[in-house]
Amino acid sequence: MSILCARRNSKGYEIAERLSAKFTHIAPVWLQLRWDIAAATFTVAGQHDIDAGWMAKVTKQQALGSTGVKVVPRILFELDQSGLLQLLSQPLDVADLLVTLCKKYGFDGLVVETWSQWAASGRLQHASFRQQAVQALRGLAEALHKPTDSSRMELILAVPPFEAADQGPVLAMPDFEELRAFVDFFSLMTYDASSTSKPGPNAPWKWVKSNAHAVASTAVNRQSARPEQVLLGLNFYGNDYFQPFGGGPIIGHEYLGLLKTHDPVVRWDQKTKEHVFDYAAGNEAHEVYYPTKASIQKSLVLAHKYGLGISIWEIGQGLDHFYDLL
Repeated sequence: MSILCARRNSKGYEIAERLSAKFTHIAPVWLQLRWDIAAATFTVAGQHDIDAGWMAKVTKQQALGSTGVKVVPRILFELDQSGLLQLLSQPLDVADLLVTLCKKYGFDGLVVETWSQWAASGRLQHASFRQQAVQALRGLAEALHKPTDSSRMELILAVPPFEAADQGPVLAMPDFEELRAFVDFFSLMTYDASSTSKPGPNAPWKWVKSNAHAVASTAVNRQSARPEQVLLGLNFYGNDYFQPFGGGPIIGHEYLGLLKTHDPVVRWDQKTKEHVFDYAAGNEAHEVYYPTKASIQKSLVLAHKYGLGISIWEIGQGLDHFYDLL
């Protein structure tokens, strides 16, 4: 199980510390890879957010003899066209930079969110770009996997789903087959199925099941495949939509506030396996989708059935009783 917590989500940090024994990996959102065109070099921004004291508390179980949770910060590749070209032409420089960073701060690896960005931009449709992108990630993985004084570090790749819920990017199966040879885990983004332009459930059950089944089908066909390599994404946030084309994400305390203020009738949608309710605010008609123990349990059952792990975006956004299911 892998979970993420944002740098400004204080509740997420508290939960990660208190419930660390429930998790295998914790991915604080701290870092950004950037290209400094003036200095002609790559830099890693966000290092001022790294909290060594918090890391020590989270990993204290390791000192008590357990396997312990691994700290694998998420890093975004915030690169313009110039920076992207430099990445593809100097992949080993980036790999060396990131491995040195991990060793400096005692990280156990990284969660890299690049493939979904490249897929959304359409760049992966170009064979030459795709080939260079794969080689850049392979170089990073190989550098992380070299034994260190402590242990081998890991590469977790955040990826879009195999099947899009609407018109979003997807992870093509040939790409998955090639990447899984060196990527340790895939954080599969099986959420954000709807948007303000097309309101609806966050993670409709049939869609999530279809993506889980795609992994399992591949595993059956390849003796060396490991379905647990894929982490099925669970959203601990919801959405509050209003017409026309309005609304956005909501987190736990906002959801509870809406329930208290409007006292709505919360309905279970048997088709999507999610809870939803309506309320009015002035002239606006709102529709709210937010995860519950029932909807989360449905996804956990799917993960167990197909032998997958899970990843959560993000702890601290959900309700406290969600963690009883883990």
